[in-house]
Amino acid sequence: MSRVALVTAVCLVAGLGWAASAVEDRGVLARPAKEEPPPDAEVAPPLPVPEVLVPSMPPAPGEGEEEPIITPPPPIPELGIPPIPPVDPKDPFRPREWKPVVAAGPAPLEEGKRLFDREGRLDVDDEGEMIFVFDSGDTPMRLLESRWREYLESVTEGGYKHARWRVSGIVTLYHRQNYLLLTKVVRIEPEEERL
Repeated sequence: MSRVALVTAVCLVAGLGWAASAVEDRGVLARPAKEEPPPDAEVAPPLPVPEVLVPSMPPAPGEGEEEPIITPPPPIPELGIPPIPPVDPKDPFRPREWKPVVAAGPAPLEEGKRLFDREGRLDVDDEGEMIFVFDSGDTPMRLLESRWREYLESVTEGGYKHARWRVSGIVTLYHRQNYLLLTKVVRIEPEEERL
């Protein structure tokens, strides 16, 4: 049995009412021919075709519709922004006030000068900075942050406890003011002071 005959038999047995015909050169099944309705059957009227909506051009200004009135938005209400509160003078995070450099007084020491075994004491200046006051009467110098300064602060409770020291260090210069970077610190014991 050929392939076309087999497909035709299957279609007839299934009751689909299709007539199978094969195109011999391709072996493709064709659809059955359209059945004509009986002459006495009522034919339904064709469905209406919807109209295609064509966009129309808007009317020219002054024709037909009035132009819309555009009003400005309402004004923005004033917001009450509170003033910046004053800074507490005891606040450690307050910015320092900048003071111009005054050239009055003795000339500062040169940058990089080394001091050896200078005696004096640790103190706090008016701005709360740690300074070293020399026993020789030289201009006191602010101490730069270092492990030696930290040691001095811990022993003297931040410069408020009396103690004498013999220090060595390197002098730096900034805005005509000297600073001291400590390189060696030795405490002068009270027994040594009596000698």
